[in-house]
Amino acid sequence: MLRKHLVEVIVGVVVAVLGAAVLAWLKFDGPEPGPTNPDLGSSVADALSSSAPPASGNPAPTTGGAGPGAEGSTAAPQSAGTGLRPMSRLLYDDGANRATVTGLEVTTAGKLRVRLRYQTSAVNGWSLSCPEPAADLRSSRLTLAGGKQVYPVDTYCTSQRPGEDFTLRSGAVLESWGVFPIVPPSGSEFSLTWYDLGTVEGLQL
Repeated sequence: MLRKHLVEVIVGVVVAVLGAAVLAWLKFDGPEPGPTNPDLGSSVADALSSSAPPASGNPAPTTGGAGPGAEGSTAAPQSAGTGLRPMSRLLYDDGANRATVTGLEVTTAGKLRVRLRYQTSAVNGWSLSCPEPAADLRSSRLTLAGGKQVYPVDTYCTSQRPGEDFTLRSGAVLESWGVFPIVPPSGSEFSLTWYDLGTVEGLQL
């Protein structure tokens, strides 16, 4: 009787120990579900939303502009090519005597040669006078777009008739010229003042 009772006690202890072990495993080793953190879910959703690419067909907006240096850039002035630009610009006309600018020539030496034509229908001709070279080279000028004045380095009078008075007979034509040391930029307006005959404005190459 005592042995049977002892066996029952031992069996009860074993069962109790096993039950306690099972309960401990379930408590410490098994998964423990818990409440979901709403802030964590919204943060993940926001991160995914901000990193998503724009919808197809609707590219992301970009700021305007043509790139560094595009705004305020200024194109360099273009130099005029060599050669003659024929023209007919009236410089002087008193009804009997007439002077006309007939061409602007850019030389291979990088100078500007201005061509002029004198004509007269006066019965007694046209009395003309060439100054001495030093004065002659200060008697005519170009005025550039910025206001700079440029004087000739050579003229018809200096090379052909320095300090001479002469008469252009009626019906005759005199081809005159002046050479200036610089060439105005292509498309830039300038004026020519020629002795005391007048000024031609708005010349261009």
